[in-house]
Amino acid sequence: MYRERQSTVGTLREKVSMHTVIIGDPHPAFSRALASIYSNECHGVNVLVTKSFSELQTWVELHPSAVVLVNPRMKGAPGLGTASALLETYEISSLVMLLEQDNPGLADYFIARGASAAVPKTADFSVFKAILTGGTVEVTTESEDAQNAFGIDFYEGLANLTRRQATILTYLKEGKLNKQIAHELGISEATVKHHVSALLSTLGFYSRSQLVAMINELGINVDYRGGNRKAARAKTNARRGANGYKISGAGAGVTPSSTLQPTYVAAP
Repeated sequence: MYRERQSTVGTLREKVSMHTVIIGDPHPAFSRALASIYSNECHGVNVLVTKSFSELQTWVELHPSAVVLVNPRMKGAPGLGTASALLETYEISSLVMLLEQDNPGLADYFIARGASAAVPKTADFSVFKAILTGGTVEVTTESEDAQNAFGIDFYEGLANLTRRQATILTYLKEGKLNKQIAHELGISEATVKHHVSALLSTLGFYSRSQLVAMINELGINVDYRGGNRKAARAKTNARRGANGYKISGAGAGVTPSSTLQPTYVAAP
């Protein structure tokens, strides 16, 4: 079952005069297909493809004016901390988050952290063509699964777990029992139970098994950022203001332009 939904995911100000696009995704077939589109549609663009977050970081450092498309589930990526980790460390003109499926809550979460856009990989390729041209990127269809997905508050809750809560959640994902977790952390089982109860309350789950099943299904890391959160958020907001970022209304168009012969470079 599907229903129509207008979902604005960001406005990109940079044009195709920029010479480098970096794509980070764990699925080479998708990355290469996307790279081929950019090579054909945006002439003069050099496309770099990788499935390693560490390699993506190296390329981002070498190409400070690049447009970066990154999947927060790629190998080595800090999951919910991916956008912040990149934007706080590197000069990136436009950061686009690649989502495995249409997930409005997760998209809103990453945009709130400074990403220029968040696009489901299931989107039509015309959406990805539009990314380099400026204007409005619009996703007009949404599955029933997306309707039932968690909202931004859920992801904010995950991102704002305490260090101890994040550690215990990691152990829960690994299937460890309270007794094992208590031994690993050098605390009592009662304390572990208290933290598990706090996790359930914070994230809105009724049972431990329900929590673990859903977190594993999400397949995304929870990155504890501790005392840097306020400073990071202020820096992100300042950058977004300087770049003229806004959540745009539906209906605006995009106009591709191209002139030069493209080059395509893919990581082995």
